[in-house]
Amino acid sequence: MGVELQSSELKLTQLNVSLPAWIVQDLEQMSKTTQRPLDELIQTSLMMFIATHNDYLGKNKNNQ
Repeated sequence: MGVELQSSELKLTQLNVSLPAWIVQDLEQMSKTTQRPLDELIQTSLMMFIATHNDYLGKNKNNQ
């Protein structure tokens, strides 16, 4: 990631979101196919999104 995170930032925290049914179905199928936990797939997806769209944060988090 390029940034060292504090232990408080690594703490798992729940987030409740509503998604279209097709996304949930695809994620569940991906979890079954890969035998990876759903949480892991979603976390990986969001980390990739943040890494490529950090301009949404209003700053380049990797260059702090």
